[in-house]
Amino acid sequence: MIQLMKYLTVVNKYTFCLLMNILVCTIFSQDYEIRVKVDTIKIPKTRTLTIVTTWTVPSFILHFNGSVNIGAMELTSHNGGFSRVDFLLGKNYSARVGYGGNLIGKIPLEKKGRFWLDIILGFDRFQSDLVARNTEQGQVYYNSFNGGAGVEYNFTASHKVKYYFGVNPLLSVISGKSQLINPDNNRIDIKIKSSVRLGYQAFIGLEYAFDKNFGMNIGMRFTHANLLLKKSETPVEDLNADNPSSTIPLNDNPTTEPTQFAGWKQFAYYSANIGFSYFFGVKERRYKLP
Repeated sequence: MIQLMKYLTVVNKYTFCLLMNILVCTIFSQDYEIRVKVDTIKIPKTRTLTIVTTWTVPSFILHFNGSVNIGAMELTSHNGGFSRVDFLLGKNYSARVGYGGNLIGKIPLEKKGRFWLDIILGFDRFQSDLVARNTEQGQVYYNSFNGGAGVEYNFTASHKVKYYFGVNPLLSVISGKSQLINPDNNRIDIKIKSSVRLGYQAFIGLEYAFDKNFGMNIGMRFTHANLLLKKSETPVEDLNADNPSSTIPLNDNPTTEPTQFAGWKQFAYYSANIGFSYFFGVKERRYKLP
């Protein structure tokens, strides 16, 4: 009996140890499973896409502007007003300030839009009493209808801001009218008949596009309208007029014999202009940046 009791005691010890080992293994197994679940949680990530929109080079640009003109060289006046003596002697045109406008069509000469063909139509007017009001000795005005075709270089034709410069030959038809007031208050009317002259323009400016079809333009321009074809003639009196009247051409070439109103005169001026531009054939392109 005593041996049986010892045997059972030993069996119970082994049974207890076995149960404790199973319990501990179960606990460690559960703890390991919990750690694996925590480590495998995934957090979603976001990605930002950048889209860039560009424009193509216009297939045609229609450009309109108005300008304020300031005379240079002999297109000037005495103390800002009309001088009867200077006008009679052909020293200058006795007018300095004016205004004008241009209509310009631009056609690209290459795919990148760096070189353009410009077709220009314009009108400019100069008037001695436009700003100055000292008309005691008389007054004069000139009208110039002009046109030409030239070359323009555009630095940024496909951008929102387009910078350019260029030059073009210019054909001008210049006419006008003057009235001289003598010291005895007698008035003499002078008609300046249409005179054809050949010159050039040089310009610089920029166009700012509000959208792909419409924008504004600003710029500066220098015009020398009568570089070639200068001519002077003796005044022709109009005997049928009520007041003494004579007709002359622009009289911008010096003569060997003294001739009224004739002298070496340059019809040159600076212009500051602002206006609107219309862009044709512009397409939008979108690119995704990496």
